[in-house]
Amino acid sequence: MKQSFFFLPLLFFIHYSCVNNIKMDSLENNIEIAKKSFAAFNAHNWEEQAGYFSDTCQYLDPSYGDIHVVKSRIEKIEKYSKMEEMSPDIKDEITSIFGIDDKVVIQFNSSGTAKTDQGVYKWSLPICCVFTFKDGIIIKDETYYTNKSPCRQN
Repeated sequence: MKQSFFFLPLLFFIHYSCVNNIKMDSLENNIEIAKKSFAAFNAHNWEEQAGYFSDTCQYLDPSYGDIHVVKSRIEKIEKYSKMEEMSPDIKDEITSIFGIDDKVVIQFNSSGTAKTDQGVYKWSLPICCVFTFKDGIIIKDETYYTNKSPCRQN
């Protein structure tokens, strides 16, 4: 009987350690996937970038309005392809990234050059997004920024 009292706390400790290691591995994996998503964005590899998101990903983004919408990977590729046409040098620079549970929060600065009928404009826009993960894939992308023209003349 005394042996079972000794082994019970030991088993609890082992189980707790394993569960925490799995959570940390999952969190580190999610952060790495988020970084890879941004690297694909900066390479303008829209197919790879979309592959990090579920095909039924929910988006909360001022460009879609003020409610969550579901967009497919194909729709994501089309959106970013159009952004690249408007600003061929578009890039995102991560300024902060951290995760907790199934979420990864990324602060970044998006910038580029827009060519319009009025001329060429350098632009920059600070953005924050929250990715929610399930089984190593982004299932929700909640993105926050000021919904006004980021273009300013330099």
